[in-house]
Amino acid sequence: MRLPTVRRRYATAVLALTALSLTGCSSGHDTDSTGSSASPGATSTAQASPGASPVAASPSARPTSIDDWPTTPGPPQNFPVSVPTSVIVKGYTGQSFLKRLAADWDITLKKRETLTGAGATVRRVLGEGHPTKDGELTVAAFWDLSGDLKSLECTTTGNAPRYEEFLRACTGLDFPGADPKAAATWLDGMKPRVDKVYAKSKVPIMSPLLRSGPTATSLLKGPYATSGTYELRVFGTADAEK
Repeated sequence: MRLPTVRRRYATAVLALTALSLTGCSSGHDTDSTGSSASPGATSTAQASPGASPVAASPSARPTSIDDWPTTPGPPQNFPVSVPTSVIVKGYTGQSFLKRLAADWDITLKKRETLTGAGATVRRVLGEGHPTKDGELTVAAFWDLSGDLKSLECTTTGNAPRYEEFLRACTGLDFPGADPKAAATWLDGMKPRVDKVYAKSKVPIMSPLLRSGPTATSLLKGPYATSGTYELRVFGTADAEK
């Protein structure tokens, strides 16, 4: 079974995602532009959420901001409906990283689109790879109109070969101040926690956040394929903290 399209998945799991406010908006094609990633700067200290045992939060206590993000994996209703995103770092496009990721994992990148909705406009590139008949890897990158990267989203079916390695590769986003080693360590520890809660519930399960410098990272596991699906998202947080 192939994953549904990126837009369909976001519409289905919108309550579980800190997605852009443009989810489900209409799109128009824009001319693809080029740009190079900024070189990584000094490494910042990444702070992972506490490793407490999963406990479902009361629906009445649903958080409304990124600072109130739950510290245990849980279902969509435990998390904010949406959180504003900002560019990760001014001047950082992430283009070189995206192209390397696509080349390393045999992912075909589509033409850049311009999406407008909810009073905002972004540019997006989608990519898709099929390492096996039933396995799929996808990427989605979002930029503001100046070309600065706002978020990177990597999705995989649970039966794709080396899918865990693919998700780990996505934590290596090379923005200035990034700490890829800490991000990969966070993923290695968080995925089993998300898997454990998902195995009991069989509903979409969102992870606590990794806060690192100007970004946050989340992991979502969902039932959108027989083998399960995973989405890793890295997004800018400056606007979310205002």
